[in-house]
Amino acid sequence: MYSIHSCPGGQPLAEESVRSAPEAGLVLHLRENRSQLSQEARVTFTVLIGLFMAMAILPAIKGEMLVPMFALGTMALLVGAIEWHQRSQPAAEWLAIGDDRLRWTSNRCDPVDLPARATRLVQDEAVPAGLQLFLESQWQRVEIGRCLSLEEKRAVATLIARQLGEVRA
Repeated sequence: MYSIHSCPGGQPLAEESVRSAPEAGLVLHLRENRSQLSQEARVTFTVLIGLFMAMAILPAIKGEMLVPMFALGTMALLVGAIEWHQRSQPAAEWLAIGDDRLRWTSNRCDPVDLPARATRLVQDEAVPAGLQLFLESQWQRVEIGRCLSLEEKRAVATLIARQLGEVRA
């Protein structure tokens, strides 16, 4: 998921953007999509847990404890994984491109400050179903947009390439 916080005139959402960084021509916030579970998904998980419980009762009555232990362990792992994922912080990145500097920061890496005129966007499509975006200058190469889907990466790549082209012009 990405949001445009500032963009030059002529680009989509230019009139509606928040001009929080007037020195930056384009400010993007890239974030992992963490949708909440829908009511249907919650019902599905409840039914699955109920089925595991039902499967565990009959072998337990016969004295076979391995199946109930496996079923209960699987349920505990499923609930634990969902709770851990919900409490963990989603991956997020900020990218600001101005006339002279390009600033990128992530909640998982150290911030990067590059000269905008000497930086180019590299799109690596080595895997047919994947796309990697890199900001590359003569000093450094940084992968951006790891938290985005393929369609979002393509949309963001267009915005970034257009802005870097305007900076060079």
